[in-house]
Amino acid sequence: MQNVKPTIKYGCMRKENAFGKKIKGLRAKAGLTQPQLASSSGVATSIVNDIENGIRSAGCKTINKIALGLGLDEQERFLLVLKGLEFSKRDFLIPDFEQYPAELLNFLPYVLSRAGITAKSIKNIELPTGGKKNLEITLESKRKIQLDIRVITNS
Repeated sequence: MQNVKPTIKYGCMRKENAFGKKIKGLRAKAGLTQPQLASSSGVATSIVNDIENGIRSAGCKTINKIALGLGLDEQERFLLVLKGLEFSKRDFLIPDFEQYPAELLNFLPYVLSRAGITAKSIKNIELPTGGKKNLEITLESKRKIQLDIRVITNS
């Protein structure tokens, strides 16, 4: 019987390594050590280390905590959490953006995946703010997508 490595697992680990490098780069840019980031995020230093080294994937809540600990603005934090959804084994929703309609945040990953858009292909996300009611996604290809999700309730 041949010993064959599972290629899917290997592919996932490469994504996790790239994501870990992204976290490490953001941490360095913020001028934080792993223990400092862990402290400001409310997660264990070992978790920060394992994520940065691609040893483990994290759930969206943990990634969100790390993004907050890094002091990322809302757009960057949203995009980082969205990227984390790609290999999260248990999360399908985006947490902790209370000021935005839950329907938008919970439906967005589904819509993007159905359209074949991965977090890697997204360059920027502009969340609806102030008078702006739609979400605008700029892809790496410079193509822009606007989503306008309206919640209609029957009274």
